[in-house]
Amino acid sequence: MEEKPFEFKYFVIDDIYRDVLNSDDTFGISFQKCWVSLCGYIDSDTILSIMILSEMFALTIANDVKVYADDVKDIEKLLKLYNTLNVKNLLISSEYEYLKEDMKIIEYFYEKSKDVIKEGFPRRASDFFEEIPKFYVEKVLLGEDPNHRLENITEDNSFELDYLIYAYYYRGIFKDKLTEQQAFDRCLIKFKKYLEEDSIKTVIAVAALTNILVWSKELDLTRKFKSLIDKAAELYKTFDVKSILSGDRLEFLEDSMRDINRLYKYELPE
Repeated sequence: MEEKPFEFKYFVIDDIYRDVLNSDDTFGISFQKCWVSLCGYIDSDTILSIMILSEMFALTIANDVKVYADDVKDIEKLLKLYNTLNVKNLLISSEYEYLKEDMKIIEYFYEKSKDVIKEGFPRRASDFFEEIPKFYVEKVLLGEDPNHRLENITEDNSFELDYLIYAYYYRGIFKDKLTEQQAFDRCLIKFKKYLEEDSIKTVIAVAALTNILVWSKELDLTRKFKSLIDKAAELYKTFDVKSILSGDRLEFLEDSMRDINRLYKYELPE
């Protein structure tokens, strides 16, 4: 199965944030659990190692979580691998844009912290930045990226749209201090363009939101979202999906359609 870099970026944010949200685990514990679950890819010394670790350390820096001496060593390994592989040729342009910008922040943090963070003396990103910079996904979500990615997602076969939806949902909860329902409802506004299309991206967006709904202990199936589920279920029937999507992207959408079709048949009480 062909893995896609954005697939792992959204795996990381969902794995860490969901664990923090649904358990008593701290961010640090959730970070370690995510590492264990993806260690096979992390240890592969491939582009996927870079995509996973860059996302994990981006979350650590963005959330101002304690960074330990062992983490600094892992960041050093990440930077060496990033500078060894011909990264630009291994990624599509949008994947490279995210990674390139994020690695600048991670490298800056490393250079500032490598001689300061010692065994038993962790530090936070706020100790090294006057203001913690925005990683590229935040710029995209806030409309501050020069390429206006949010309005121009063209790679149906990548997981970029899923990644942005998950990132915005969890940003709402952890950064903007919204309830899960408020964060979810806000996603319906932010991604309105894709939800209102009659394209495969409409189905992908609804599928990502449905996955969030199914996993959450707090979200309700509203009439507004039920209508989007109904639309996605009907749209899916009209597409030759296997000619549009492939690999994991196809498999994940097919899995999501089971939940969508189950909810499609569900009648909300009056």
